[in-house]
Amino acid sequence: SAACALQRVARAKVDPSSAKYIILDLISERLVAIARGDWCDDANVDDTNAWFCAAEQSINAIFTICPSPEKVSMEILLGHQQVIFGTSDDSSTASTLRLARFFFVLGHIALKLLMYTEVLSSSVRRANAAKTVKKQESASTGATENSESKEDEGDDAIEAELGLAAQAEAETERKVAEISENEIVGRGIISLFTPMLFRVVANENGTYSSPVLMQSATLALCKCMCISKSFCEKHLSLLFSVLAKAPNDDQDLRANIVVALGDLAFRFPNELEPYTPKIYACLRDKSIRVRRHTLMVLTHLILNDMVKVKGQVCEIALCLQDNESTIRDMARLLFHELSKRTNSPIYNLLPDIVSQLSQLDLKQEVFREIMQFLLSFIKKDRQNEMLLEKLVLRFPKCTTINQKADLAYCIAQLKVNEKGIKCLNDNFKLYKDALFDEDVLKNFMSFIAKAKKNATKPETKQALQELEEKFTECAAAGMENVNASKKAARAKKRAARRVARKKVEWDESEEEENAEASDPEPEDFEEVDEENRPANAQPVKSERSYTTKRRSGRSRSAALTA
Repeated sequence: SAACALQRVARAKVDPSSAKYIILDLISERLVAIARGDWCDDANVDDTNAWFCAAEQSINAIFTICPSPEKVSMEILLGHQQVIFGTSDDSSTASTLRLARFFFVLGHIALKLLMYTEVLSSSVRRANAAKTVKKQESASTGATENSESKEDEGDDAIEAELGLAAQAEAETERKVAEISENEIVGRGIISLFTPMLFRVVANENGTYSSPVLMQSATLALCKCMCISKSFCEKHLSLLFSVLAKAPNDDQDLRANIVVALGDLAFRFPNELEPYTPKIYACLRDKSIRVRRHTLMVLTHLILNDMVKVKGQVCEIALCLQDNESTIRDMARLLFHELSKRTNSPIYNLLPDIVSQLSQLDLKQEVFREIMQFLLSFIKKDRQNEMLLEKLVLRFPKCTTINQKADLAYCIAQLKVNEKGIKCLNDNFKLYKDALFDEDVLKNFMSFIAKAKKNATKPETKQALQELEEKFTECAAAGMENVNASKKAARAKKRAARRVARKKVEWDESEEEENAEASDPEPEDFEEVDEENRPANAQPVKSERSYTTKRRSGRSRSAALTA
């Protein structure tokens, strides 16, 4: 609370004889002690968690009241370095919570240095502007009644002064850009600690398992990336890899990264543009908090025209059916705000939404509730006509009857006019093969019934009657074809089963015959006197009879093969 109150105090001027300067200097020493966090217990996480907020406000107060905050911030960083790495013992490891506190201070000081640089730049611009105005006033008040030539000379002097002022302002902006781009995280004291920061954030071998350390280090990296465009572009891949590999139970880390990505996209939109799909992918995160933060960030970026909504808008449309009520309400609010714009973004996005949603494995009621909400924003007749035509032309591209039924449902939700009826009649061949489906026919009949209520002209009513008859005829013919196809398919299956069963029987018969043929033949045949053979004795088979039997088995096998 005290640090927050100090942020309302004006910056002290360097004057050792001033009581304000002396008091603020003593307060700055106390604030430095708080920012260093030497009083925190390295074995107690709660101490560090409570310290984060106090350290943030202390650093904010230092950059508000100190005449040279960059020197004080350097003292804070060197104090942390001395505590962590300047110990005299032989231990090669540092305290996890100390590292977390150090990275938090590192990132926040880097961000405050950027803000301090911009404040100085604004002060310089205001001073130059005040100086120019003062010169103009002095020139106008000091002017006397002279000749026209002297007046012309005065005007030229003012114009030259204005040109010099604009040149000086441009030079100031260039210097500020140079400082923020190269000095703060490129060549300053903060650059000495960034390699260690990258190593902790990457965590390639899983060495750093503390959630507090990973969150603090990642947040510090994000703050440093907000300063320099080249620094941001170089390390974006690292940040997204951390987002992808973040543990499922560490939703705070993922939520913080998503919020930081929103700030980066607002500051460097061109650098973040290739990674936009990965930001949209966070809308499917298991954590409600991450999904809510992602939708808030995307809503802010889309409404400020910092991110192109086309392409991944399907992800936002799915949020309309999210299990969390706050996410559903936020998605509805976004589409309501988009509908107020003059360029009709929802109308332009609907074809892509329909195409992408129909390819997903969604429940029918989910798809239709989403489309019913979005199609309610289509108010103009021209938009209804164009959208109806686009939907009809998509029928040949559908691969399943369910996709065609979804398109028919979307058509049934549109407003009806004469051009829409004509479009359905002219493109009848594109969707007639789907009318056998009960759901498709029901939606088209709903469209016709709605058109009949609004039809006033006799020719329109006649066209609707003819179109309805065509629907009924094609539906009946299509159903007959479907039934015939099903009957033929069943007959084909029965025939295939019969052939398979007979083949099994023939194979078994052939195996038996081959087994009999492989029996050893008798070498000698006993000659039997036909006259003295008993009546009940069986005739003796000859060698010719065995050969004939083997040939008959082979011929049967050949016939089966044929």
